[in-house]
Amino acid sequence: MTARALAAFLSVFGLLLGGCTSLQVRMNDPLPMTATGAPDFAANYGVGDFAQAMLDGTADWPAARSDLLVFVAFSGGGKRSAAFAHGALRGLRAIPVRPAGSAGWRMLDDVDYISGVSGGSFPAAHYGLNRERHFETFGEEFLKRDINAYIYGIYLFPWNWDWLANPLVGTNDYMAQVYDRLMFRGATFADLRRRGPPVISVNATDITNEVSFPFLGGTFGALCSNLDSFPIARAVAASNGFPILFSPITIESHAARCAGRRPPGLPPASAAAPASLTSRRAELARLINVYQDPQQTRFVHLMDGGIADNLALRGLLNVFIGLGSGDALYRETARRTRRILVLSVDGESAPDRSLGRQRVVSGIGQIFGAVSGTQIDAYNFETLAVTTEQVGHLVQEFRRIRCAEGRVVNGRPCADVEGQVVHVALSAIDDPTWRARLETIPTGLTIPDADVDALVQYGEQLVREHPAIRAVAAAAGENPLPGPAGARR
Repeated sequence: MTARALAAFLSVFGLLLGGCTSLQVRMNDPLPMTATGAPDFAANYGVGDFAQAMLDGTADWPAARSDLLVFVAFSGGGKRSAAFAHGALRGLRAIPVRPAGSAGWRMLDDVDYISGVSGGSFPAAHYGLNRERHFETFGEEFLKRDINAYIYGIYLFPWNWDWLANPLVGTNDYMAQVYDRLMFRGATFADLRRRGPPVISVNATDITNEVSFPFLGGTFGALCSNLDSFPIARAVAASNGFPILFSPITIESHAARCAGRRPPGLPPASAAAPASLTSRRAELARLINVYQDPQQTRFVHLMDGGIADNLALRGLLNVFIGLGSGDALYRETARRTRRILVLSVDGESAPDRSLGRQRVVSGIGQIFGAVSGTQIDAYNFETLAVTTEQVGHLVQEFRRIRCAEGRVVNGRPCADVEGQVVHVALSAIDDPTWRARLETIPTGLTIPDADVDALVQYGEQLVREHPAIRAVAAAAGENPLPGPAGARR
């Protein structure tokens, strides 16, 4: 190319970029202050909102009359995981829980918390916003949409090339705009709060501190930032920000405004003392200290949540760890609870074992898939083990609190508390042909409609027919608690 031709090309390229409409990237707002000048942590959407309503007797939903705690986690894995998780929601909806006087109560109505990461964040957030309408519209709004076409458009169409010239705009900012247009329509976390339980946690990865970052009031509160006003589409985009393909979603710290004041439900700064260096609670306290220090954290850069935790369970573990047995809400929850269920819905694909039969691995796609899969999936087993350990600890704590009250609580023996972690994965599909086909679907945001239908079908079937889940539902129907105007959880 001659110098004149190169200059002409650069001129045209510059005109194209100059003609791009600059995307307006909305940053996170600071936390509002009370009349006394204190940070208004209560303004943030968070785990304690709905449980506190039950404790106050203002709740009017089936879970408030239940002695069951249900936590559901949707794994990463692109649209493969999204479809499988959507099927799991259908399965929970199909399991009846029928205590006296509560006709129409389903297992889905008893769910307290849904956590989603990467592909799993789409059904989590969409169900949280739309509830029953989710089952009618999620297919057309996301599952059977060609989302990859929008991704190609970011790179191929000049009018989307603002990210090449503007350092404050990234490729994932465009995807947030796409998700908002297709599914979320301007909704913020305040809209989730208005919908009531279950709590919805969308999880990304903080690539600076190398930890899971749940979009919950406590995490945002540590940054003195307002989660209520944050767009759900941007949180989902952060959770799905696959490295290299997408840029980070960046949020700003406003911690200086809060002057070290800590949101409720988080470990105190003193919990990070050197004497407890091996404590998970201490590690969580140290992370919150980093977020609250304006000298260390001015911005948080968020990418695919699967990098830190592809099962969407780490954020839930932090909720468990942050709870203190001296808290009144914790004690009342313990007194009310007989069964704890953590349901892990795992739509991750199977590793490519054929590499072990090859002398040479040279394809870029093979190498990239193997490396990213290893990075994302390496700690899944350990995460499940830690979650099981933490549920066991909760069971022991709840028994202790209940039995301190008396030998019989709410008509049942005080020690009648059980908990378990149920892991539902594609590997449990009984049909070997469909299992092999679905486990090898590449992680992406466009897959054939027939595969979507099969993933939804098997997700629903595996959850609906799971003996442990059905046993928990049956136990919850044995002895319904009084409504929120009576005993309160």
